[in-house]
Amino acid sequence: MMSAQLQQQQQRQQQDQQQQQQPKQQKQQQPQPSQQLLHQSLPSRTGSGPVSANAATAPGATGSQAPPATSNTQQPASFGQLRNRAAESQSPYVRLHAKTHVAWQLLGADTLKRAQAENKPIFMHIGFLADHHCRLTTQDSFSNHAVAAFLNSSFIPVIIDREERPDLDTIYQNYSEAVNATGGWPLNLFLTPDLYPIFGGTYWPGPGTEHSLAAARGGAGGVGGGAATLEASSINGGGEESYNDFLAIAKKIHKFWVEQEERCRREAFEMLHKLQDFAQEGTFSGTPAEPVPVVAPVTASDVEAGADLDLDQLDEALDRIFKMFDPVDCGFGTPKFPNPARLSFLLRLAQFPREVRDVVGDKEVENAASMARSTLRRIRDGGLRDHVGAGFMRFSVTSDWSMPHFEKMVGENALLLGVFLDAWLGRVEKSAAETRFSLEDEFADVVIDLADYLASPLIQSSGGGFVTSEAADSFYRKGDRHMREGAYYLWTRREFDDVVGPAGSAEVAAAYWNVLEDGNIPRDQDPDDEFINQNVLCSVWGRDIQALSKQFGIPVNDVKKTIATARERLRARREQERPRPARDEKVVVGVNGMVISALARTAAAVSDLEKTKSKRYLEAARQAATFIKENLLVQDGTQNRKILKRFWFNQPSDTRAFADDYAFLIEGLLDLYEATLEGKWLVWAKELQDVQSELFYDTLSVGSAPSLRHSYTGGFYSTEEATLSHTILRLKSGMDKSQPSTNAVSASNLFRLGTILDEKPFIRQAIETINAFEAEILQYPWLFVSLLAGVVTLRLGVRETRVKLEQTASLRQYWKTPKAGASALLLGADL
Repeated sequence: MMSAQLQQQQQRQQQDQQQQQQPKQQKQQQPQPSQQLLHQSLPSRTGSGPVSANAATAPGATGSQAPPATSNTQQPASFGQLRNRAAESQSPYVRLHAKTHVAWQLLGADTLKRAQAENKPIFMHIGFLADHHCRLTTQDSFSNHAVAAFLNSSFIPVIIDREERPDLDTIYQNYSEAVNATGGWPLNLFLTPDLYPIFGGTYWPGPGTEHSLAAARGGAGGVGGGAATLEASSINGGGEESYNDFLAIAKKIHKFWVEQEERCRREAFEMLHKLQDFAQEGTFSGTPAEPVPVVAPVTASDVEAGADLDLDQLDEALDRIFKMFDPVDCGFGTPKFPNPARLSFLLRLAQFPREVRDVVGDKEVENAASMARSTLRRIRDGGLRDHVGAGFMRFSVTSDWSMPHFEKMVGENALLLGVFLDAWLGRVEKSAAETRFSLEDEFADVVIDLADYLASPLIQSSGGGFVTSEAADSFYRKGDRHMREGAYYLWTRREFDDVVGPAGSAEVAAAYWNVLEDGNIPRDQDPDDEFINQNVLCSVWGRDIQALSKQFGIPVNDVKKTIATARERLRARREQERPRPARDEKVVVGVNGMVISALARTAAAVSDLEKTKSKRYLEAARQAATFIKENLLVQDGTQNRKILKRFWFNQPSDTRAFADDYAFLIEGLLDLYEATLEGKWLVWAKELQDVQSELFYDTLSVGSAPSLRHSYTGGFYSTEEATLSHTILRLKSGMDKSQPSTNAVSASNLFRLGTILDEKPFIRQAIETINAFEAEILQYPWLFVSLLAGVVTLRLGVRETRVKLEQTASLRQYWKTPKAGASALLLGADL
């Protein structure tokens, strides 16, 4: 039986192709009568964009369990009055809520015991610091006395930082995707005392705000979707009621619980039982009768007999991606996410061994690379890029990349650096001896700017670790009392002209960045008049400076100087007068692994072109790796091992690292080893791989009965076996989302470590990891493109490069080679 999640994702991909002709519709997809009526009678508004495609699972329970019984409503004397515990959290986002009126609780056994003893539903808010709609919810709802009082009296309020607990975020995002056909942040959920979801949605306006009034008038209120006034269902007893704000929704949920608790519990249980399919990713493939034979290098004989994964899946995936591609604005779907994993796959096709071209076709491989490059150009030139400073915003709400959500996520910028680097490396002139670089090559400027940004004091903390994000909202000027979305990045034409200077220069620069008198933000993206006369800088001319030169009748070099001068003046004004958006200063292990990898690869590639910058990038990567080892690698109780903690914020987090933290850090350490040739990073990568396998690997076991915690089919679970509640399922990540899947990165790490260290068990584990997702890859290969790179390695072997330390030309050539399948640098002399 194929995962319902994958079937739903296939349908969603098909709908993406129709979105430019018709508005996005939000289907409700649940079979339970009262749950269906409840969702139909409440709005499901999209907050800060849908979760980029590919949800992973929904929470559920074992099929043999009975529905939870109604709890005792008597309150034990040991539970005092609810108080706000947000200040006790280690998360900067959660701690910001210490000053709100809601009596926030931290998720733990004590909180669940209280909810069960008092028989109160749990209200769970999942958000993150950088997000605009999360800040609006805090400002308009959680700081509202009426909302807070109702939440405190009727629910047990729990707050979660999605970057601290990505496991919970993934689970409940997929619940929202299943019942609302949309997800995003903030994610607001009403749960039974044992964490079965009753109702969930994204952004709901605070009572009495402009957004709620706009919704009441039938407008989108700036948040999209959701009816303003809906006919009441059998739950609310008839008549017509309006549910346009947070408080009204909370009251309806409370009424539903009080009047029909037993039915609510039963149907929540039944719904989750039906959604069990969502948790089956990576568990469909059968257990082999005997261990997979391994020889080095990896060849087709290493694959278990009868395995169907082959290079044909790359051809099938590419065919589907061709159909999904937007031929007008490039990219995929609307809203537009950069999707680094997919772009990387399209570029890698041209770098894979000749056998891949033989299967896919030369023309198709070139078309794939062209799709990736054209999309990267739109990302480079469009509204996602901070053209005055550096870095990219998270996604565009418009198809043409012109209107961003303004938060900058450090991990996603690191992934984009790797993709832009590969696009640059794949386009430069190659001679028989070496690859010839130039800073005039296409994408070179983006690579340098982005590496500078990631290695700057803005992103790298004084201790050496990289922070998590920059917020979307900030004050427009010093002394302002109200934050605005995108305030740091937007310009009126009057201010733009005043800053840039002479009329001629201002005209040229304004034309280059599409700065208009009335603003360039589409009216339909500003229903509440928040961006009147504002401009998002978008380089509509791209690199076609000659056309701009011809239009204004001035030399090309003068145009370049004018734009460079304008950029410097805009940056100076911005830094002088506008407060910088807040940073989320958590140092998250997985995010740091991504940055270490990107900076190490970039430093090595430009080592003979930008020597000073190369040294700076490499030192930044070293410092981050050292910081994590010294501060987040701790003894695991009485166990004879050291494990990672998830993040640092003034101290190590209590939260243990997840499988993705290990995967991305190991990848970063391997890239740092290859860039520095310092053996200590390879040794640590191997140690971490041993721990990741011990904590997260689903070891093959012939004849063992599968359970929700172990399927015995190979691959890595995202979480450890222990869990707070049986309703929180243990998941495997195989599909690519905003970042490559944990199992794809882990398989690549295992191939590389196994080859470098001549450790055959690592190779075996890599093969088992890929085969764990065989059933899904065969049916939906385009959703597993990072694992498809592993399939290439599985079939054609690790790309080995053997050099001696003194062979600097060979080393430089290796460093300038774009990513393809797993590669390994093998040194001819000991370090």
